[in-house]
Amino acid sequence: MDSQDVSQASATRPSGPRRPRALVRGIAVVAGLLLAALLAWQNGLGRLDAALYDFFSRLAPTAPSQDIVVVAIDESSLAKVGRWPWSRDQQIDLIERIAQQAPAALGLDLLLSEPSADASVDQRMAEAIRRSGNVVLPVFTAETAGRVQAMLPVPPLASAARALGHVSVEPDADGVVRSVFLREGTQERQWNHFALALLRVAGRPVADPLPGNRAPAAAEAAPGAWLRDFWMHIAYAGPAGTYRTIPAAQVLAGDLPDGALAGRIVLVGSTAAGLGDVYPTPLSARQRFTPGVEISANVIDNLMSGTARRIVEPWAGAVLTVLLVAVVLPTLWLFAPGWALAASVAGIGTAAGASGVLLLGQGVWWPPGAAVLALAAFYLAWNWRRLERAASYLVDELGRLKRHGAVLPGDAAAPAGDLIDRRIHDLARATGRLLDVQAFMSSVIESLPEAALAVAADGRILLANREAVRQFGEAAAEGRDMARLLAGFTLVSGGALSWPAAVAPGHFAECRDAAGRAFLFEYAQCAGQEAADTAWIATLVDINPLREAERKRDQALRFLSHDIRSPQGAILALLDLHRSDPTELPQEELLDRIRRYVLRTQALAESFVELARLATAPARDEPVDGADLVLDAADECWSLAQAKQIALGTHIPDHGVPLRGDRSQLTRALVNLIGNAIKYSPAGTRVDCRLDREGRWWRIAVRDQGRGIAAEDQARLFQEFSRVGAAAESGEPGFGLGLAFVKAVVERHGGRIECDSVVGQGSEFRLFLPATVNKPEPQAG
Repeated sequence: MDSQDVSQASATRPSGPRRPRALVRGIAVVAGLLLAALLAWQNGLGRLDAALYDFFSRLAPTAPSQDIVVVAIDESSLAKVGRWPWSRDQQIDLIERIAQQAPAALGLDLLLSEPSADASVDQRMAEAIRRSGNVVLPVFTAETAGRVQAMLPVPPLASAARALGHVSVEPDADGVVRSVFLREGTQERQWNHFALALLRVAGRPVADPLPGNRAPAAAEAAPGAWLRDFWMHIAYAGPAGTYRTIPAAQVLAGDLPDGALAGRIVLVGSTAAGLGDVYPTPLSARQRFTPGVEISANVIDNLMSGTARRIVEPWAGAVLTVLLVAVVLPTLWLFAPGWALAASVAGIGTAAGASGVLLLGQGVWWPPGAAVLALAAFYLAWNWRRLERAASYLVDELGRLKRHGAVLPGDAAAPAGDLIDRRIHDLARATGRLLDVQAFMSSVIESLPEAALAVAADGRILLANREAVRQFGEAAAEGRDMARLLAGFTLVSGGALSWPAAVAPGHFAECRDAAGRAFLFEYAQCAGQEAADTAWIATLVDINPLREAERKRDQALRFLSHDIRSPQGAILALLDLHRSDPTELPQEELLDRIRRYVLRTQALAESFVELARLATAPARDEPVDGADLVLDAADECWSLAQAKQIALGTHIPDHGVPLRGDRSQLTRALVNLIGNAIKYSPAGTRVDCRLDREGRWWRIAVRDQGRGIAAEDQARLFQEFSRVGAAAESGEPGFGLGLAFVKAVVERHGGRIECDSVVGQGSEFRLFLPATVNKPEPQAG
């Protein structure tokens, strides 16, 4: 496991009073939401929302009804009939010619509030209107001294009309006509809109209640106050000229085919631009406004088709605005700036898209301007706050790093430019210096030969070097519990090794793990510059090799002191006996006994030195033929086998047996094995040496017919100075070093040794040596 910076995983440095900061943020958010709700309650941002409304209206205009016909007093009619106003006789002629076509309703969108100079003319016109039976006359309005006044047709005409209807339009602040009120007037008398009156005269069904936004309930109005209700937004079918239009001159000339106006709603009004009754609408062309009579035609079409629009209720608009803004707001402080920008843009797009879907799908207009403005304002304000905090943080961190020596007085100044860029440059330089120090310290910890772990105050392992991972595996992984890692350790002095440790910091304590391995445990506190940056550094030094060496030393001293002193003592005893009584032993027997004791001591010393040299001296690496090794060792042991009348057999392959290693060491190891087999086998038995191939190994097996070795003794076979089973009971001389030497030689050559023995049936020792291809010897040049 790679080491990491301890400070990254230790407790985070306090960054200031978080509760007041959260309180200020909460107050700002609530204030912003309230402001957005207030703007939405007032129907948005006016011109911005109006521009969006017009854009969506142009996307999907309604199809014009064929039941609506406009008889237009247009430029061509003025050129043929004469300039406006036309005489009452010409207007009477126009009414009568249209009445002959039997329209469903006839609306005269003409100013008729001034009486004619000849009262009889007004009477004749009234008679024509009465004969038609379905004429609707307009009620115009005018503002006088700050009060709205109704301008009714002259009394004879008004009484003759089937109905009256107001023709007022409601231009928005930008002068565009997007809506009308379906009912206007005073408390004493109110009139339906001109379009609504025509529909009712024509007998066409009208929604009940009327579409549009209702006027708020209020206390009793002042006398003469102008009242408005059923505020309806118009879904325009198109620009001027969308509805079927017939020039008035054509009607007066009698050029209409029979039934051209039958059953239709006919509106008569001026469309000539010079007459002034034209207005901009969402679908108006730039050079041509929409005449008032065509606005009335659009209102009739909306009421007949049910496509009239209305504005969402103020409370509903405020709720939608607040909900949308509240959904987007958390992204500002939860996400990175790029994602926060994307979320804000998505929120703005959602607001605009939702308003368009509601308008075109449901005929309900939700002005999204308040939500758009709130989202943009929140994003800008929040990022300004982020920049301010970032600049403040950079300044604070640079000051802290200077106090701790990470920024030196001789460091080059940051390049001129933006303040934030300069602070980032300085902080990056200081951070780079700290990272260099961290890399150095991490390398030091990682290269420690003993297991080292950094532990947090709560007992979590923050890091572990390679040696700790090698020794303890997953138990030393980052985030694991130190107490669990130490769960299997016991102190040599007694008791379990726990965490927090009972050992005083800075003192060594010897302990053992569940496998019996010996360790020295020590830990100490590691404190950072800040009070909260604390951790513990714990080390576990593996002293198992040291303890094993001590054990072997003590064992060797015990055996050497016994086996060397015993023959020396015997020699001294013989000499003392000879000195006291020279005739007790013949001189030849005395010298023979002394010689045996000296040879025993010499053999012990040579075996010990040979084993010690094997552990320290470099081994030679030379091509060796395994068959020669077996034959040489068998030849060396032949005389010993003959002396005990033991048959010694060898079985080797016909082809070469390539090995690499130290020829003398391998031969000595085989001599030890074959010699032991002969030494501990009864006379008249057999010892077999077999060499064959097993996978990537050459196997050398030495099998005897001796007493065998008990299973409980086989575990100590290869320990130094250990004699077990038949060796210990046979009385044969030995020191317990032979098999230890064999095992050391085989392992030094990359092999292994095995023993298969059954008491009473003999033993078989198998050496496995890696098979190699002999390298050619260099030729003498």
